[in-house]
Amino acid sequence: MDGKYVLITGGTNGIGLAAARELSQQGARIGLVARNRAKAEKVAADLAGADVFEADLTSQASIRTMVADVADRAPAIDVLVNNAGAIYGTHQLSPDGIELTWALNVLAPYLITNLLTDHLSPGGRVIMTVSDEHAKAKRIDFDDLTGTRFYSTTARMTGGPLRRYGEAKLATILLTADLARRGVQAYSFEPGLVSTGFNTNNGRLMKAMMAMTKPFAKTPEQGAETLVWLATGAEAEAGGYYSDKQLTQPSTAAQDQATAERLWQTCGEQTALPK
Repeated sequence: MDGKYVLITGGTNGIGLAAARELSQQGARIGLVARNRAKAEKVAADLAGADVFEADLTSQASIRTMVADVADRAPAIDVLVNNAGAIYGTHQLSPDGIELTWALNVLAPYLITNLLTDHLSPGGRVIMTVSDEHAKAKRIDFDDLTGTRFYSTTARMTGGPLRRYGEAKLATILLTADLARRGVQAYSFEPGLVSTGFNTNNGRLMKAMMAMTKPFAKTPEQGAETLVWLATGAEAEAGGYYSDKQLTQPSTAAQDQATAERLWQTCGEQTALPK
């Protein structure tokens, strides 16, 4: 990775941090996109002086400001890693009026990638972190993009927020495949169950559930292995969904090209990008 530039969202903890460390050790220059500048600068100091780009990825205005900063300060991007993600236990709206799970997990990587496509180096790669939870979502509900049905009292008690997250990751897999059809070397990867701080800020029940899975989970370093493998030039199929360094079939819904095309147009409308 000597001389390569890697821009990564969600690189200050978990698998993002593990990947950033490994890629830095292999010689890559790292750009960290983070909401907490102080935390990111502390991490950057340990990554051979990585660049820090501040952004609230639930805000499209903040994303646009960050992208302009990247275009101004960073060299051509060899690997763009859209890794940031979260589950929200209650129904919340972004500054743009978009439900937060959708705003962060779907629209943020869509917008960042589209705005930075011209800043990718020849053969530059885009990697999307997704989840096997996508398989629990049978479709994209275009009639309920606000996700309200997942957040009623009853729905929240029966895992509605997690199902909403699965729908968002289904959308990300579809967008990755469509991005590849548009000529970008894009890949989605599923890290498996990883022991991080993910989903521990959604109340005591969710925190307890995550604690129960910890003995069975991968370390962040293990979870990041496929990400690093893709980033370092593994021979891989553009648009493919990868798990444990293997091309894997996602759910049937995640292979629906018509849905992917409709979703691409919908995301363009939600982010006010030209068609």
